[in-house]
This record gives sequence, structure tokens and C-alpha cells, in this order.
Amino acid sequence: MVTPTHSDLHRDIGRMEGRLAAMEDRFDRVEQTLDRIDQRLARIEARESQLRGAWWVLAGFGAMAGGTIWAVVEHFWK
Repeated sequence: MVTPTHSDLHRDIGRMEGRLAAMEDRFDRVEQTLDRIDQRLARIEARESQLRGAWWVLAGFGAMAGGTIWAVVEHFWK
């Protein structure tokens, strides 16, 4: 078994530091990507909420219009 020298240890530590720095860069890019996805998802959810609200408003107006038309028809039909 060969005993590692001082320079071998320094070289291996340097390699590990390089790998760690590369992993940190990758994690930073992943974090930025997840932040962008989170922002896009928030915009999509907000838009979907607006559309649902608009649908309920339209349904309410339709119900009111239908009731009004029904009342007018009932009044004049007799």
C-alpha cells in the first residue's frame, strides 16, 4: 500500500473543491430555473382565477337574463 504524499492530498483536495464549485453552480442554475417556473405558475394560476371569476359573472348575468325573460314571457303570455 502506497502512502499518499502531501502533494497528492493537495491535488485531491483541489479536485474536490472544483467538483464542489461545479455542483454549487448547477444548484444555482436549478434554483433559478425553479424560481422562473414558480413565477410562471403563479401567473398561470392568477389568470385561471380571473377566468373562473369571469365565468361565474357570465353565468350570473345569464341566469338573471333568463329569469327576466321568463318573467316577461309569463306576464305577456297570459
